[in-house]
Amino acid sequence: MDLLEGKQWASVGGFDNAQIEFNTIITSLKALDEGFSSKNYVRKFLRALHPKWRAKVTAIEESKDLTSLSLDELIGNLKVYEVIIKNDSEMVKDEEDLQDNHETKESHFKEVEVTKMVKVKENALDVEIQIISSENVQSRQEAIIKKLSLEEHGCDSGKDEEE
Repeated sequence: MDLLEGKQWASVGGFDNAQIEFNTIITSLKALDEGFSSKNYVRKFLRALHPKWRAKVTAIEESKDLTSLSLDELIGNLKVYEVIIKNDSEMVKDEEDLQDNHETKESHFKEVEVTKMVKVKENALDVEIQIISSENVQSRQEAIIKKLSLEEHGCDSGKDEEE
């Protein structure tokens, strides 16, 4: 049974934990005198990485001579990549936060503008109501004055204009 097959590392704990566990397994294999060659360590470790590392594994396999690549060199390379990914992720999160903040401000600005428009329309309606009320009062006063004038001159129209 191959102790390294089917094992996935660096999915949560990072490469330090993966390297410690991997080295423990390699030391155990050496103690059992399994005849495990060191050039296979790198290949086994790469195969055991979590699938999220597949793109980096492919790049390493295509660009490096795996037979001369040490496990420590591989781990160092993967740690650098992990830091780059983390920084990129933080930059994306910061950009998303800025975008969210911008959208919140924009939404607030639109809310304020709508509120202003509503107030302007309310004021315009208030003015219209005052004008209409004023016109109604004026018309009513004119009707009363006309009626009184007609009554004074003895001309009763027979109509009651008051409602």
